[in-house]
Amino acid sequence: MVVFKEKTRTKKDEKIYQKTKRYLEKKQVDHIQEKMKIIERILEKEDIEERYSYLYDLICDYLDREFREKNICGFDCGICKRRKDMIERKVLKDTYENGCCHGYLKGKTCQYLEPGKGCKIKNIGCKTFTCFYLRKQGYRYHVKDIYFARYFFNPRQLFYMENTFFVDKPIILEGIMKRR
Repeated sequence: MVVFKEKTRTKKDEKIYQKTKRYLEKKQVDHIQEKMKIIERILEKEDIEERYSYLYDLICDYLDREFREKNICGFDCGICKRRKDMIERKVLKDTYENGCCHGYLKGKTCQYLEPGKGCKIKNIGCKTFTCFYLRKQGYRYHVKDIYFARYFFNPRQLFYMENTFFVDKPIILEGIMKRR
């Protein structure tokens, strides 16, 4: 008979688990047990680089889903609702497509944006960014506000992730590791 030794969590991992659970209970979130299973899957990753990579993908997928399901930018024919509003009010004459992915200074679109498909890289900075127009409407995103990422990153890592734009995941993961 083979007996498997159950993996015990480190004190730090147990602390993250308990803090997350208390946070969800305080926020009175539905389906806490399901959400805690996500935390358990994250904590199963013993290698810190593997854990950060997994977390990074979860965060990007969450933000993509959030923007898509809520249609936050309100794209219509490639033009966001902010620009449509400005055109209607005759404040803006040009109709740059692709919203924030269009570079005003160089006058071209981000190199990682594929027409009709969206961004081909995973970048948390780009995904958490909301223009002034959206922030005025109450849309603002921070990694620390996402329950499953809340206690895994320090302030330096959070700042780095949210303020590094147009860079692919491997480079950002390297930066996260340097800021541990």
